[in-house]
Amino acid sequence: MSGKFALIIGNTEYTDPGLAQLSAPGKDAEDFARVLKDQEICAFDEVNILLNQPEHIVRGTIDEFFDQKKPDDLLVLYFSGHGVRDELGALYLAVKDTNRFRLRSTALKSDFIREAMDQSRSKRQVLILDCCNSGAFAQGTKAATGVSIGTASAFEAGYGRIILTASDSTQFAWEGDQVIGETDNSLFTHFLVEGLKGEADLDGDGSITVDELYDYAYEKVKLATPKQSPSKFSSKQQGEIVLRPSMRLEEIRSVPLPAPLLESIENPFADVRLGAVQQLTKLLKGKNLGLARSAREALEGIAEKDASRQVSTAAAEALGAVSPAGQHGIQRGVEEVHDSTATKEAPSNLDADALTLPIRGQALITLGWAIGGTISGVIYNTFGGELGGALGGSIGGAIGGIVTAFALRNENPRSYSGTLFWFTLAWAIGGAVGWMIGEALTEAIGMGIGFTIGAIISLGILLTNRYISFNWTRMIWIVLTWAIGGAIGWSIARGMIYEASIEYQTSWAVGMAIGWSIGGSVIGWQLLKDIEEQKK
Repeated sequence: MSGKFALIIGNTEYTDPGLAQLSAPGKDAEDFARVLKDQEICAFDEVNILLNQPEHIVRGTIDEFFDQKKPDDLLVLYFSGHGVRDELGALYLAVKDTNRFRLRSTALKSDFIREAMDQSRSKRQVLILDCCNSGAFAQGTKAATGVSIGTASAFEAGYGRIILTASDSTQFAWEGDQVIGETDNSLFTHFLVEGLKGEADLDGDGSITVDELYDYAYEKVKLATPKQSPSKFSSKQQGEIVLRPSMRLEEIRSVPLPAPLLESIENPFADVRLGAVQQLTKLLKGKNLGLARSAREALEGIAEKDASRQVSTAAAEALGAVSPAGQHGIQRGVEEVHDSTATKEAPSNLDADALTLPIRGQALITLGWAIGGTISGVIYNTFGGELGGALGGSIGGAIGGIVTAFALRNENPRSYSGTLFWFTLAWAIGGAVGWMIGEALTEAIGMGIGFTIGAIISLGILLTNRYISFNWTRMIWIVLTWAIGGAIGWSIARGMIYEASIEYQTSWAVGMAIGWSIGGSVIGWQLLKDIEEQKK
């Protein structure tokens, strides 16, 4: 069975006065070791820390670290401190007792580390160097201006090996003993630690690879200081080397849901939203945990707030069907979602009020269309002819459409939000067309034909913009009753004028009020029925 092992080396104290004392490496070593050991993060089997140790101790520990390992073992060697070059350009890692004039015997030459890595049986090796050449040692820095430490050439040989460095040429890994930003770490190690805590899961799959960690740290360091450019070198790497194998869903960054799916979630039709729940369920069970987290949050909102009982129940069932193990370690349950759903389904003393709501809506819509019919009759009588019919029909239809939209929105705010404009426009057009055709054809049958066409146009507009759902029976009821209502209104008005000798304006007002209230009552009945079906 393979294991995961790390050796963390940090050096802040130097006996050589020419090597500046550093503050960050100690904090770097402790924090990096902490995230590697944490069983909730990287869960390494063994993490050994060496802080401010002499050369012979560090050398022996490194030699032992790479020895007696299995091919599948993951080995991580981390060093934070000074990197020093000799006159020939060879790289040495400086430790507590390093003498700049005796580097071969007091410092760790890159060749020694490379050979230890080469001779190790492990094929998964990661070397992290948060150090640079100490040419700028006078100000306590770890980088020399204009001088490359040659990290690539020093360590690139080997198999299955990745090398990460804080910088590889002229940059400062620290700026004196001053902290850049709000951290006691060097920038590079600070972002390595933050990345392993979850920020570096760039693809949202719940695991963090060495490549993802480097990409995250690189971007963050470059944003913080353009003067420093981390580097990465790989040698015969096969596949991904994973540092953090799994994350809880709460720790993963949300990935935005696709725009079409978001539109479906907000669609006024329950069947469309039900389809969105099915898509969200697939994402919840998928491998992209960023999308899974977003899908879970969306399902929780639907289960709690959706006006359709069928949709909210489906969302709650989707949440309950995915076990904690199936959700990649997520631990939060869905009891509160089930509780809210059960509350919706449980009988209560509010049932009587719930039953009266459609009746109120029905009465409001019927009244609105009666008022619209009254006004349309008055306007028709005032202007006369097709112009009067167009004006009366459009204004009266707009009034009926407005009242209908308000009533539907009161019944189902989620599904019918934003309907005011389209209901007003649809019935204004339908009313105008119906009156104009009816006036042109004359007689009750002409008005019936006109309002049949007008109703079809109005429903077509609303169906096209998805503000009502298609149902043949429902559409036939509305169109047929609207045609009958128009014909009845015409007949009543003409009868009042010619049979009862009542003045024109009153006759047209009363006749259209009765006719339109008939059509409006059926519109309300059918659309409110649609809402009730969505809630089941």
